[in-house]
Amino acid sequence: MKRKMWAGLLAGVALASLASAEVDLMSMMINKETNGTWNVLPDKPKAKHFKVSDLAGLKDVYAFRVKARKGSNPWDVQASSPVAGAIKQGDVIMLNYYARAEQPAEGGSKLTARIQLAGPPYSSVLDFTAAIDGEWKSYCAFRVANAAIDEKKSSVSIHLATAEQVIDLGPVFVFNFGQGYDVKNLSFCAG
Repeated sequence: MKRKMWAGLLAGVALASLASAEVDLMSMMINKETNGTWNVLPDKPKAKHFKVSDLAGLKDVYAFRVKARKGSNPWDVQASSPVAGAIKQGDVIMLNYYARAEQPAEGGSKLTARIQLAGPPYSSVLDFTAAIDGEWKSYCAFRVANAAIDEKKSSVSIHLATAEQVIDLGPVFVFNFGQGYDVKNLSFCAG
């Protein structure tokens, strides 16, 4: 059942094109043990955990609803999800997550997502900002890692304190395609 869930979500983000290229996506996912675990800081008000009836054609996927306030820094309210696998400098990495703005910010919601060191100095190997609207969508970016991060030392972080807004966060996926991977295979992703 769990494998079926992953397969459905992966197809839902257009990764089916990679599967047709005979790429073993499951072996390249470096957060499969931790996927869906969002830690929200500060935890007041506490994030609401709820079931999404239909996401990418799947039933009963879980998400987190976070009520964010405008902060002095975008990271004053953030959601993070641990990444178990190692990243080497020069690896092609890809971040993909589902989100929607349940109550968008005035003028629209924009969120920055990062793959970063899980502790100080919080150096990032991938950053991208996306406009988030009221519909569930898949947000995706890839980069060639400019630094190495040891196994179990990184996390995905989404900065939410950019405005007063309520954001729903669904599943998150992190892939490491290794060094020398042809990024043309990732053309479906924003890049």
